Amino acid sequence: MDKPVKLLSVGAFTLDTILRLDTLPVHQGKFIASDGVQIASGMATSAACAARRLGAEVSLWASAGDDAVGDQLIAEIEAEGVD
Repeated sequence: MDKPVKLLSVGAFTLDTILRLDTLPVHQGKFIASDGVQIASGMATSAACAARRLGAEVSLWASAGDDAVGDQLIAEIEAEGVD
């Protein structure tokens, strides 16, 4: 049996906020989002999660804040199985 690939992903660990608008804006202005989500992101983070989903053993080497956002980011990647 083949050993799983081991991967160390190094780089950005960010929180993306994605908002949904009911209609595409035609003019400049302020708009109220109808829905939104915040997810762990960043190139290294996305690559780590994708590799884990493909069966690799993955560790992420990145900085996270010592606050609620940092805790959220860490919880999300741990739920993905990334170390």
